Amino acid sequence: MTARDNIAADALAVCTDTDGFAEALTYYPHQGFGEAAPASRSISGIVVRRQINTYEDDVATQLKEFEVYVANDATSGISSTELDLGGDRIGIPDRDGKSEVIRTILELTDQDHGGLVLLCR
Repeated sequence: MTARDNIAADALAVCTDTDGFAEALTYYPHQGFGEAAPASRSISGIVVRRQINTYEDDVATQLKEFEVYVANDATSGISSTELDLGGDRIGIPDRDGKSEVIRTILELTDQDHGGLVLLCR
C-alpha cells in the first residue's frame, strides 16, 4: 500500500466513524437549470460549529458557520471531482439531537487525496 492509499484509508475511517467524532449528514448535489434533481445521499463527517459575530451600523448579527470534514470519496463522503461550490448543500443539525438544516457549501478550504474540508453557512 502506498502512502497516498494509507492517507485515503485513514481519512475514510476517521470521517465516517459515527461511533467516534463523525456524525450522519445528508449531501444534496447541485441541481442545474433544466436538469433532474440528483439524488441526495447519506454521508458521514466531522462538524465544527461556530457562531460568527458581524457588526454593521452598530447592529450585531450572529451567523452560524460550519466547518465539515468529509472523506474525498463519492460513496461515503464527497468526491472533489463532483463538488459544486455554491450549488451543493449539506444537511447539518445546529446541535446534536436537532433536525438537520440544509446549508450551502461555500468554500473548499482544504483538500488532499483522503479528505475535504468544507465551509458551510
